[in-house]
Amino acid sequence: MPKKNPTQLYHKLFYRYTIIIIAIVAALVIYFISTTRARIVETNLDYMKLMEEEAADYLKRSEQTAGYIHADLYQSGQSLHDLIQYFHLDEEAYQEYRLDTYMESSQLTYAGYEDFMERSMKSYEDITYIELISYEKGTRTECYPDGKMFGGINTEERKAKIESGDLAAWEEFSFLKEIRSPVTMQSVGCMIVHFDGAAFGEIQEYYQKADLLVCNTSGTIIYASAGENGAEEQLLYAQQEQGRERKAYVGETGLSDYRIYSVLHRQTAAYMKPSVFLAILSVGILLILLGTFLVHTYLKRLTQRLNYILDGMQRVMTGDLSVRLETEQERDELDVISDNFNEMCVQLDRYIRKSYLAEIEQKNAEMEALQSQINPHFLYNTLESIRMKAICNGDREVGKMLYSLAVIFRSQLKEADVITVIQEIHYCKKYLELFEFRYQGRFTSRVDCPEELMNYPVIKFILQPVIENYFVHGIRAEAEGNEIAIRVEKEEDALVIHVTDNGRGMEEEALRQKNAQLQENRAQDSRGAGHKSIGLTNVNRRIKAVYGEKYGVVLAGHASGGMHIMLRIGLGEEIANEKNHAD
Repeated sequence: MPKKNPTQLYHKLFYRYTIIIIAIVAALVIYFISTTRARIVETNLDYMKLMEEEAADYLKRSEQTAGYIHADLYQSGQSLHDLIQYFHLDEEAYQEYRLDTYMESSQLTYAGYEDFMERSMKSYEDITYIELISYEKGTRTECYPDGKMFGGINTEERKAKIESGDLAAWEEFSFLKEIRSPVTMQSVGCMIVHFDGAAFGEIQEYYQKADLLVCNTSGTIIYASAGENGAEEQLLYAQQEQGRERKAYVGETGLSDYRIYSVLHRQTAAYMKPSVFLAILSVGILLILLGTFLVHTYLKRLTQRLNYILDGMQRVMTGDLSVRLETEQERDELDVISDNFNEMCVQLDRYIRKSYLAEIEQKNAEMEALQSQINPHFLYNTLESIRMKAICNGDREVGKMLYSLAVIFRSQLKEADVITVIQEIHYCKKYLELFEFRYQGRFTSRVDCPEELMNYPVIKFILQPVIENYFVHGIRAEAEGNEIAIRVEKEEDALVIHVTDNGRGMEEEALRQKNAQLQENRAQDSRGAGHKSIGLTNVNRRIKAVYGEKYGVVLAGHASGGMHIMLRIGLGEEIANEKNHAD
């Protein structure tokens, strides 16, 4: 029969597990890519917010700077009065005022508004210039950090921007502070502090992924990352996408007269570097390879164990019931199968030995009975007794002996393999009757069997060889008073048949050796090599084969000097099995 290997199971499980591993790892890769993109988007949004906040802080600092300069001006005293006179007087009158004031003061220097403006702009680097406008004269003066001043500039256009509140320009924003007379509290002019809008570009350059746009409430754009030419389009795009989050994330911060917009396109926000994507993909591939290797190793070991079990089954199919499978430490289902397989082999071997070997032993016993039991010497003696009785007593005795002999032949050749206790005793009594004729007056027999034990089933031909053993080895033919007794009793798990006699008996050492032979279930050739005895050894082997090793024949000495032979027969499942087999 060809050997069967579980390769089909290996490939089926390997492909299934590999597909499962690939699916799980693919799901994990997709999950990690998705979460990584989400973290990247979250990080970029945080950066966009930081950029927007930093731009707002720059506007706040600039507004505070303008406020500080305005407050310092009112605290300076002389510089404030000088500026108010500058707003009221024409150029010649203003110069005469400065000279008179200087002459009247005891100070070495004159603290005019020019010195104040120059000092203030040097203190704050972000100021590009300060613009002074006189409402009464209608003049405008520009003061720069290097001390240069330009006056007499046309104020018509500037007045219009002041009235509209739109003082911003490209890369330039400003804050207007009114100058009021401390005496009349009337506004005599204003101070416009201008700041550098190009600083927003430095802020946006640090956060490169997001776009930045700064404008005032009038719509004048101060800075846009798209440049001056694309500023209008960028402002329109930010206002359209604000709050919808279709193609871009848009943030807005309002501060006094200014608005700050931060724009981050969705595609840019979720952009993942190829190196990060390849790293996640590489880890996924490594996990697939590792998982496949582990599955291969596990299934290889599993199929080896299955091959080992199949090899054992193959050997059992060839008739080798001595196969025993070794189990491992896992104690998994395969180990349970191996244990059950070993137990099955033990039970199967026991069943075959009990059923088939018992049947063979029974048939052999029947054949050997014909060859050994009815030997020429026995047949001669029996026929001689029949002849003598026929001469002395007539045909009634002859008929009785012939009847007993017929019963014995019928019990050996025609009855079933399993009979009742009373049947076995009946056949033995017929056998004993023949010897009572032979040893008339010198031999008696007794049988004691309780009625409740008479119908117990036993295998046949187990008691007659024991009785024959007595007539061959134990009877004292020359003496009178020979006696053999048969007694049946029941123990907890056995039916015990006691056969006792007052014959020659056995020496203690010979008795010990015989019991050891019977216990080990060894055959013994008592009359030369090649000749099988059907005596006690044969009976013992048949009982053990049918009922189990704990049953059989036991020899002991008797108080009368003869022998005490005990036949222990099982009462449990073995009897029913053997009876069914016999049926």
